[in-house]
Amino acid sequence: MNVLIIGAGRRGIRIGRHLAAEGSSITFLERSASKCHEAESKVDCLAVCGSGTDLSKLKEAGAAKAETVIAVTDSDEVNIVACGIVAAEFPNVVNTIAAIRSSGYLGEEGLPPRILGITHIINPDQEGALRILDTIHYGLYRDTLIFPGTDFMIFTVAEGQGNVRRGESVASLRKRLEYNFVIAAIYRRGSVIIPNGETEIRQGDILVFITDSEKAYITLSGTPEREIYQEPDNIVILGATRITRFLLYAATPSEKKKIRVIEKDETAANEFASLFPEITVLNASITDESIWEEEELGNSDLFITLTDNDELNIVTSGYAKKIGVNKTIALVKSNTNYSQFALSLGVDVALSITDVTVDSLVRYLRGDGISAMHTLFEGELEVYEYVIQESFPFIGKALKNIHFKSSVVIAGVKKNDGTAIVPDGEYVFTLGDRLILSVRHDDSGYLKELFL
Repeated sequence: MNVLIIGAGRRGIRIGRHLAAEGSSITFLERSASKCHEAESKVDCLAVCGSGTDLSKLKEAGAAKAETVIAVTDSDEVNIVACGIVAAEFPNVVNTIAAIRSSGYLGEEGLPPRILGITHIINPDQEGALRILDTIHYGLYRDTLIFPGTDFMIFTVAEGQGNVRRGESVASLRKRLEYNFVIAAIYRRGSVIIPNGETEIRQGDILVFITDSEKAYITLSGTPEREIYQEPDNIVILGATRITRFLLYAATPSEKKKIRVIEKDETAANEFASLFPEITVLNASITDESIWEEEELGNSDLFITLTDNDELNIVTSGYAKKIGVNKTIALVKSNTNYSQFALSLGVDVALSITDVTVDSLVRYLRGDGISAMHTLFEGELEVYEYVIQESFPFIGKALKNIHFKSSVVIAGVKKNDGTAIVPDGEYVFTLGDRLILSVRHDDSGYLKELFL
């Protein structure tokens, strides 16, 4: 697939690396010469220096031969106009994808499909807000991803933590802990491997678990929390930002009553108070120690930091956790490397906007049937929630009779009747079942041939 990416910022480069790894031919169109050089040094690609709204530069960048054009500059206007020009001038382009942040363009319902030639819109803030709500609804587990359409969660545990012991085999671990779980992958020395029963856990390994059992999560991860998860009643959000706005638009009336927003800018605070009269909006600086005491923020069930400053988000969430807040979520916008730093400070969930954006885009490109998708380890591992379609070639067949590549793992199934299982060889593929699939990114093309 020939892909033209307009904008070589952190999102564009991450998307380019992901698509190049699966064999796509990547070209960047970027105004900044230094970013063009950076793109060529980090991605197997061609970079053209120029504007995405310049027709001659679009031609030079190969738009006439592209199947997909992805506009992810920092300007909504450039992304919209670029996609409009591409749709008008290059009818061979199948997908025109634009990152649009402003609610002024989107409204509450989002833009209708194909407006101005855009076939798919990615709103990073809206995607992030929905990911936060899913996390609140389905369990604020540390470093954990949730599939809302199922009962399954994905989490990672490093060798030496929880019940992950060096030298033990995968089969031995499963036998010793008789819960429903699957080890979908092991991240070892910068590479993802798909284990079998004989694979031994080695020093430095990070194991990826998929389970529908909260008890399995507690035991495997070594978390001390042993109470059944309950959604938080007392929620504090720092920052009256765009992602906060989308989160509040998506929240139910009963959820909004549980939320307080802290914003230091008086104009922004007043705007939010007007937009959301059912929510308490506090005009104050979080660095003012008195706000913590006066509002008893340490007694919060959940503290979410959503400012545009990564460092402030991480430090504030870490401090909130230290003084007694039950759970914390920190937004990471600029540097995905901060995610692990946040977790090391005790933050429960570090939400990377870059990761969320890439997940949304790849999910769209994978096509029908994919209801959710997550990437781990800088995109090296992909995990999907796939709803079996009528076109699926194995409906009515047992898993034991189908020989998949060893790189594909079917980790869980939620059946039409609502039951969730970790499938064995007797499982029969049934229309409408939801499958949790994991695959190494290098083999995602094989998965696409089978399921998508």
